[in-house]
Amino acid sequence: MRKKLTIHGNLSEGGVKYVAQRYAMPLGLTGVSSRGPEGTIVVEIQGDQKKIEQFKTKMAKGNQFFSVERIDEEDMPEVAEKMFRIG
Repeated sequence: MRKKLTIHGNLSEGGVKYVAQRYAMPLGLTGVSSRGPEGTIVVEIQGDQKKIEQFKTKMAKGNQFFSVERIDEEDMPEVAEKMFRIG
């Protein structure tokens, strides 16, 4: 399963792309995080549905440096990849 997650919120100083990588890798998820339009972060995430939900829950909590208002989600076709990277 592969999802495109568009993360909205106060993200400018939070290192959100790196946090996404830090949360995805221990869950065995692959994908890429990058800056999106209008201050969003776009995460393409691939793996087991349950683990993707765990990832979304962690991201939604934010941290002391960023806060998440909402996460939009779209289904995507799976691709062959071996790791999670920052784009």
